[in-house]
Amino acid sequence: MDGIRRHKPGSSFAPERYLQTEGLVIDEFKDLKSSMGIVYYKGGYKFECSGVFSRPSIIFARCHSVIKVAIPKIPVPTQLDAVTVMVIPTDAPIKLKSVTAMSHMAILCPSPPLLKKTAKTYGIPARSLLEIFSKTKIIKRTNWLNEIMHRLIFERIEAGNNQNETTTFLETEIVKEIYYVSKTFEPSKNVFNLDESDLYNNTPVLKRALNYIETRLFTDITMNDLAKYSFAGEATLLRVFNKEFSKTPFDWIAGRRLDESLILLRNKKYSVGEVSDIIGYKTVSGFISAFKERFKRTPLSYRKKTNS
Repeated sequence: MDGIRRHKPGSSFAPERYLQTEGLVIDEFKDLKSSMGIVYYKGGYKFECSGVFSRPSIIFARCHSVIKVAIPKIPVPTQLDAVTVMVIPTDAPIKLKSVTAMSHMAILCPSPPLLKKTAKTYGIPARSLLEIFSKTKIIKRTNWLNEIMHRLIFERIEAGNNQNETTTFLETEIVKEIYYVSKTFEPSKNVFNLDESDLYNNTPVLKRALNYIETRLFTDITMNDLAKYSFAGEATLLRVFNKEFSKTPFDWIAGRRLDESLILLRNKKYSVGEVSDIIGYKTVSGFISAFKERFKRTPLSYRKKTNS
């Protein structure tokens, strides 16, 4: 035996045991019948996704999102960000929750035939490859792994390509890269207990600052805390934001909050007052005034136009 779990020829392979979502779903894509199953969600405020898969899962966040992953065997939830990816074994219940105001989360589910093909293509011991996907672990997202995962999402979702030479290469390459990176990357002992990724040590000031803002977008953010997290002085932060955006950090935060209000207003679940409260305004009148100044219309008129 080569260590790869098989299913009987001709039988239906159901990688999705169940999949439930809570909160605002802006966009979604599910294809769990291909050699590399894909579940992709773009969620809004307080979005959650839970499920059990009969394939191993590769979970990662996209577009500056940060997601919290809860697994029964790990008492403290861990967070995934732009530099980490998580491998979950078969039949492990998982719960994903948005930490950032907007969440882009992807779950890749390689099939047993794909694992077998990857092992054969790259000369990897099949049992060793299976072992990598049989344990929960966080690994570092190398530049190459990051590129091929995003490219696969583009090919499958945006371009609509399912099984062609490009997607076949990307799928086997992702499995291979997961194998080799997991062999070389040793996370800290407390990696499952971190509030923030311990892999941001060499991240530029602006990226650190934006990550801090996105994970706390609807909360009170002080200049002191932002500077402390970014490993920079307040004067440096002001200079960096002015150079990149021609704005102060707080002008940037205000704009991001208003941008997120557009998503919330499209959903009739929240009243204008509730949207104002969610994104951190102390008064509804203050929110309406800021919204009108930025978008040249009131929140209510925007909602009516988008829902007409």
